[in-house]
Amino acid sequence: MEESRIEEEFLSGFCKKQNQTRTVLCEIETDASGNRRLSAADCAYGACEHSLTCGLMGQAAGLSGR
Repeated sequence: MEESRIEEEFLSGFCKKQNQTRTVLCEIETDASGNRRLSAADCAYGACEHSLTCGLMGQAAGLSGR
């Protein structure tokens, strides 16, 4: 049985919370079926008030769906 795999991706863009350009390290997990999801990010994604409209995490969502 194949295990899940984690890939690291660096994303650059504007952070509304910090009001500056940031580079964020994201971990994208791929399961045995090939489904991809964002498993971690080195920012406050999820807890940040801008999570729903965050451009950086919008990029991560695009990575997750590949």
